[in-house]
Parts: sequence; structure tokens; C-alpha cells
Amino acid sequence: MTAALSDKDYVRAGIAAVVILFFTGAAAGAGGLPLPPFVALGGIIAFPWKDVLKLHKDPPWEAMLGALFIAWAALSWTWSPYDNPEQAIKLLVGVPLYAAFAFAIFRLEGKWRARAEAAFLFMAFFGALYLFAEFVNGGALTMSYKLDVEGLEAGDPVARFEVDRSLGHGVLLIVLFAGPAAALAWREGGPLIGLLLLALTGVTTFGFHIQVNILAFFAALGAAIVAYYSPRGALSGIFGLIAGAFVVTPLILPSLASLLPDSIMAYLPFSWETRIAIWEFAGEQIVQRPWLGWGLDASRSIDSVEVMRGLEHQLLPLHPHNAPIQVWLETGAFGSILLAFTLVMLGGRIAGARYLSRLQAAAISWVAMSYFCFIFFSYGAWQEWHMAALAVAIAGTSFLSARPRPA
Repeated sequence: MTAALSDKDYVRAGIAAVVILFFTGAAAGAGGLPLPPFVALGGIIAFPWKDVLKLHKDPPWEAMLGALFIAWAALSWTWSPYDNPEQAIKLLVGVPLYAAFAFAIFRLEGKWRARAEAAFLFMAFFGALYLFAEFVNGGALTMSYKLDVEGLEAGDPVARFEVDRSLGHGVLLIVLFAGPAAALAWREGGPLIGLLLLALTGVTTFGFHIQVNILAFFAALGAAIVAYYSPRGALSGIFGLIAGAFVVTPLILPSLASLLPDSIMAYLPFSWETRIAIWEFAGEQIVQRPWLGWGLDASRSIDSVEVMRGLEHQLLPLHPHNAPIQVWLETGAFGSILLAFTLVMLGGRIAGARYLSRLQAAAISWVAMSYFCFIFFSYGAWQEWHMAALAVAIAGTSFLSARPRPA
């Protein structure tokens, strides 16, 4: 046990970690939407205030830069055409609490750390098994809830869409958790258990008609393998790649999208064609306000309609479905560069960590690459449910350091 925390602090943090991790598995089955309040509550209860007061001895500059980025993003709402401040409030309150929960778990030692590890493994397997069962039975349990509780009608295409969306969001959580959980099982002498979890997760990504889950799983698997054999180099490269994407992507992707000839666009799946049109339109908006951006959540107010394949389609439906483009569009060049600098410093801090193990490097690479795929190809940058899931996944990677093992 470290000197920084008392027995009472460990009990409080340990109980919060175990309880919140248990509910995380249930939240995955519910599509992830119930997760943010649980993780935020865990951050409030478990946060080790005494440790934070001692951080002046080794200031976490990357965390300070990250906080500055969050503050800038929230401040940008003041010049946004979207008049609802809800997202700014969620960023300012939610993100620090999610981070607090992950930090509290990182500080656990002894029996409470061992219990939290067991809870994390149980949560990952419970979520994976439930989603696999729903994949096999066509989402029967979730469909029953949608019909009996939410009042949707059987046979209505909207009901099928809502079921697939909810379960597909749940798969995002399990993909994030599967890498750290499988590595933890491997470290504890159960490699077959870890491989079984990865197999269940991999098969489930092919369900519910959300292709980004498949891409994220296999990209994460490749990144984890590389990081296992070259831990520090791979981590530096992955975080450098992600940081560079937040600067380069908004500058080149919309232009590349506009260069695609109609003959190629006609052969693309319709969802791909609409995504390319969204990126092209968002790039045109970035050019109009390149430095400060349009403001937080401006994507919800900026829109246009284009006819594609005989159907009207929104050119900016809530967000651009690409986090680098969204961050630049809404927070400007300043926000994108600030976030990129934060990621570079964070990657350097992790790659140079004293107790970094091969399994931990692989798990961190898994989480970083899968999350990047999710927000690069599909989800909005500010959605709190996947931010909370990221905090839980990061907490899971903390169990794999080369620090002394729990008794």
C-alpha cells in the first residue's frame, strides 16, 4: 500500500471501483448510454484527493494541456450558432470525473486492486457473452424491451434500426474492454480465457450492421501485436499517428473526397458516398473559419441537403462522422493543434513510463487504436457515453503495469 492513501481511502475507492465496473457490463448490454452517470459517480466517490495535491512534485503537463483543450472547446460554445450549452457543461464536468475514476483505479493496491481486476474481467466477459447471445438470437431480448417498454411496433423498420444501433454501441464498449481484459487473463495464467474473450468479441463485431466495429477490432489487434514486440516504439508511433491525424486530416481529406470522380462514387456503397459528401461539405465550412472554428456543437446547426441516388441527404447530420474534422470545424486550428500537442506529450509520457510492461503496452495500443477508429470513421467527438467507456478501458490497462502485484 502506498503512503499517499489511508486504509479508509482504499476501501472507499475499491468499493466504488468494483460496483461501477459491475454496472459497466450491464451498460454495455444497454448500448452504453447509462454509462456516463455511473462513471462520473465513481469519479466523485473514489477520487484520491490527497494524491492530486502531491502532483506538484511531478506536474502532469499532458493532463494540464488536455484540460486546457477541454476548456477551449467549452469556451468555443460562446461563438457557436448552436444555442444549447449542454455539451459545454458535460465536457467541463463529465471529462474530469471520468478521468478521476480512471486515476483512482490506477492508485489501488493490495486486495482492493485484486478485487477491481476481478470485477473488470467479469464485466468484460459478461458484456461480451450477452452481446454474443444477442448476435446469435437476432437481438431478441433488446427487441422485446423496445416493443414492451418503449412502445415500438413489431415489424417496424425503426424498431430493427434502434435494436441494431443500441447493440452496436454496446459492441464498441466491449471492443475497448476486450484488449485489456484479455491481457489481464493472460497475465493471470489463463491465455485460453483471454483468447476466448477476443474470439467472442471479434465474432460479435460482425453483427448489428456497424462496420466500424469490425475495423476497430482488427486495427486494435494489429496495434497490440506490434506493441507487444516493440512496446515503447509502437506507443510513440501510435500516439504520434493519432496526433498527426488531428492536424492533417481536416486539411487533406475533404480535398481528396472532392477529387473522386462520379464514376467511382457510383460504385461505392451508399453509406460510403454519403460519408464522403459529409467530409467534403465540412471541409468547405472549415475554410470559412479556419482559426477559431464555428464553435462547440456548431455541426448541429450547420447543414445543407444534397440529392444522392435520387434521395435527399443531410450534408452535416449532427456531426461530420470524423473527429479530426469535427474538432477543427468547431474549435479551429488552435483546438486541433492543442489536442495534437497533448497527444504527443501523452504518448511520450506513457512510452517512457518506468513500470511499462509488454502486456500493458499492447493493451494501451489496443485501446488507443480502437477508440481512434471509432471516432475517425463514425462517432461524434464529444459523445459522453464513449468518453466514459474510454476512461474505464484506460483504468483496465492500469492493472497491467510492472508494479508489484497485489497480495
